[in-house]
Amino acid sequence: MRDNVSVHLALYGVLSAAVVIATIVFRFPVPHSSLYGVNLGEAVIYITALLFGGLPAAIIGGVGSALADIVGGFPAWAPITFFVKGLEGLIVGYVYNKSGSTKDIFAVFCGAAVMVIGYTIFAGLIYGLGAVPVEFIGDIIQTAFSGIIAIPIARGLKKRM
Repeated sequence: MRDNVSVHLALYGVLSAAVVIATIVFRFPVPHSSLYGVNLGEAVIYITALLFGGLPAAIIGGVGSALADIVGGFPAWAPITFFVKGLEGLIVGYVYNKSGSTKDIFAVFCGAAVMVIGYTIFAGLIYGLGAVPVEFIGDIIQTAFSGIIAIPIARGLKKRM
């Protein structure tokens, strides 16, 4: 399976679709805000990074999350999302592979930091400084919940792979 391009493409497509679904279906809007809200697409990115590495997670996270922005009504965010979520997946996978399998929490923390900082900066640039605290808090909640969900799932799947 490792060298089968067709299997890799199919897996990337399925996992990208899982990111879209987890982002749109499991989305909890931020009250009194035009921001996207908290979602669970992050969990799929983390699981992908922990199981398959940084490059697949970068592709799946970037493509899946950008598609979710387009389908979910936030197309202006798609290029930003592609970059930030792709970088997040890349970092989680890279840190996890370099630090060893017992460092999954640290790897997710590193990726979450990139996501929180990236989105907070862009929210401030797009919506103004008033959006910064709302975005920051929402992203902290989103990455924390996603990490809590993703790490045990990835650990369980890793044992069976």
